[in-house]
Amino acid sequence: MNEYIKNCLKLFKNYKAENSRYKIKLDANENPFNMPYEVRKALANELLSGECKTNRYPDPNADKLRTAIANYCNVSKEQVIVGNGSDENIQMIVNAFVDREDKVLCPYPSFSMYGVYATIGGGITINIPLDENFEYDINTYKEAIDRYNPKVIFLCTPNNPTGNVISQDFITDILDYYQGLVIIDEAYYEFYGHTMLNDIIEYPNVIFIRTFSKAFGLAGLRIGYMVCNKNLAEQVLKVKPPYNINSFSQKAALYMLDNIEVINKHIQYIKDERQRLFEKLNQIENIKVFPSHTNFLLIKTENIEQIRQSLKNEGISVRKFYSEPLLDDYIRVTVGNAEENKLFLDVLSNNIERKDETL
Repeated sequence: MNEYIKNCLKLFKNYKAENSRYKIKLDANENPFNMPYEVRKALANELLSGECKTNRYPDPNADKLRTAIANYCNVSKEQVIVGNGSDENIQMIVNAFVDREDKVLCPYPSFSMYGVYATIGGGITINIPLDENFEYDINTYKEAIDRYNPKVIFLCTPNNPTGNVISQDFITDILDYYQGLVIIDEAYYEFYGHTMLNDIIEYPNVIFIRTFSKAFGLAGLRIGYMVCNKNLAEQVLKVKPPYNINSFSQKAALYMLDNIEVINKHIQYIKDERQRLFEKLNQIENIKVFPSHTNFLLIKTENIEQIRQSLKNEGISVRKFYSEPLLDDYIRVTVGNAEENKLFLDVLSNNIERKDETL
């Protein structure tokens, strides 16, 4: 049956998420905090009382959740679409707008699923390299726009895996220069705290993507959302599956938004730990750590595979970018809790010291 597979997938290698078990998991930018106890208790009560009816299909429009998200973002409900994680949001955008062999500009290095879904959808992915400091360069993007005439441009701010942000001037320059669709991925928005969403959301060609997986700590329940003008939302809704968000996930996200004060405390804890981790890493010789506005840090050093293996031997998982040559000498570490971060630092610094002693 190989001859029947889509031509765009014949040489395609799918993204494979690692499923290894570690004592300390710092490889997927997950939140170290579980749901607050009160949220877990409320959800359990709904299941026990039968109010959360698993024998019935969920609300296909996720109306209550969309209303709560709209209030959180200061937009109208009609401007919000909920997806099964950021992945489904990206997939819906591609399905709605990308025809066969349409060009899609993706930053590199950045979130690899932009290109994955563009390719699966039959589009042609054009990776636009960031500069030597992993910054977005406006001239590089304008040249690519002129050369490729893309249908869609993906931007990521703060950027994964580099942790840096895109300037407001860059975004407005792109929107003034380019008439196609601009997707602004703000998965890590809450750790940064700044956005242009309310300033530019009425542009005819911009969509913001956000998620409950990071700051809200609901990675296991797969809830993402997009915000855009009503006309774009109507087009995306044409390809949205009717029951894409299960009842339990909808209720969990609602409760988390109702407990935003607790979430903000978690965010501040992670930001404090990120700063402490950054300062400690800067004290280790032969390491370069990049400033970050997210819940992770990008680290460059020599013998990166040896270091990763040493961490693995101690039950600590970090992200190594095996399929991305530009990041051969890098690892990305998620900011965990204080104990997890200390163990990571101890193993890393001891490994670097042993390396120096052999020189």
